[in-house]
Amino acid sequence: MKENRRYWIIAAMIGVAFLLIAAFTTANWYRGKSKTTDPNASTNGVSDSLTIPPNKNLDNVSAEDVINRYLTREQELRANLLKELKPMEASGNGSLDYVKAMVSLNEATTLLSESYKTFGGNDETFKLLSQQTEKGLQAENETMKELMDKYAREEHKNEDMENAYLTDFNALVAEFEKAGTTDSSSLEHAFSQALMQYDQLAVNLSTSILEYTDYNEVVTMAQKIINDRKPQIEELKKLTQ
Repeated sequence: MKENRRYWIIAAMIGVAFLLIAAFTTANWYRGKSKTTDPNASTNGVSDSLTIPPNKNLDNVSAEDVINRYLTREQELRANLLKELKPMEASGNGSLDYVKAMVSLNEATTLLSESYKTFGGNDETFKLLSQQTEKGLQAENETMKELMDKYAREEHKNEDMENAYLTDFNALVAEFEKAGTTDSSSLEHAFSQALMQYDQLAVNLSTSILEYTDYNEVVTMAQKIINDRKPQIEELKKLTQ
């Protein structure tokens, strides 16, 4: 009888052990399942990124946002430039007026070029163009500022020639202002069209001053600007066709 009781006790202990093992296994299974299904479960960064459905329009939205930011900056630069150019305060010397205007225009064009890179422009052709533009305008402005100081000290007056030049000048600035917003189909198109407008204003102002200056150095400078900017305008047109 005692022997039978011992067997029953051993069997009961084995049964309890099996029940504990089963309970433990089931608990682990539910715990693992809850981790994989819980959206708030903490995992590594790669896994988190895989649970987020891809947004097929993300790149397009980002590109559009970059272009809009660039256009906002371009409009700001244009507005600041127009504040400096209109109305141009008469100095009594049309050549001095021209040099002042070109310094402002060159500074605005440099900032325009820099903004292309600031807003992520990475086309190698346009990056090279922007670098060349900035370098050329920096050297040009150094000469322009020297002439501006020189003419201001001379106090050379020729109001008739100045008035004739400023009539042309105001019409050309109004034409530039009317040109307005540039194309927004891509960052390169937006940049190139704005740069063409800035270059065209430089060509127009330089062409006009040739008729109304008696300074050989201004004639040389204006002609160089015309010769440099015209080919660049044509190149920009080809790049954005």
